[in-house]
Amino acid sequence: MQMESSESTDSKLKTGIYTFRGSLLNEPKEIRTTVHWGTFPFHTFHLRREFDNLACLTIWDKPIPKPRETQRDRWAKRPCVLRFRFFRDIVRSAMEHFEFVPSEELGLVFYMKMPKLSKIKQAERIHKPHQVRPDLDNLEKATLDALYAEDAVVYLKTALKIWSLEPRIEIWNLK
Repeated sequence: MQMESSESTDSKLKTGIYTFRGSLLNEPKEIRTTVHWGTFPFHTFHLRREFDNLACLTIWDKPIPKPRETQRDRWAKRPCVLRFRFFRDIVRSAMEHFEFVPSEELGLVFYMKMPKLSKIKQAERIHKPHQVRPDLDNLEKATLDALYAEDAVVYLKTALKIWSLEPRIEIWNLK
């Protein structure tokens, strides 16, 4: 698992794009990460509070669920475990690069890749609830394990899994 990185970052605000190039399971992989400041889509979660100027870390890749790891995974590397560890390393490197510190209140939005359908059916599904596998709780576990060494500090977590043409994960600091 090799990683190189390139950056296009505004050094004052620590916002911009950070791209990782590496290989996972002998195939080249390039993942873009971004940080921006904006307004969390509270209306999507049916929440009554609204804050501007919240930090959002975006991982522009397919969301990865947390695999059930066993003792054997220490020496016999299964592909699902390797994908999760690669995802975890990318999230931690992006946090370090952007100086993104996750708070105890998080908003997680998982944009799941749309299957190949007609344009009409894609338009009907876009930004609608994603109600098939992977499970939302496994996506949350993978993201929290990547963000924190000890994720017991999180006391408020709001998560959503929806269809999108461009798969990604948005991690919002709600505090």
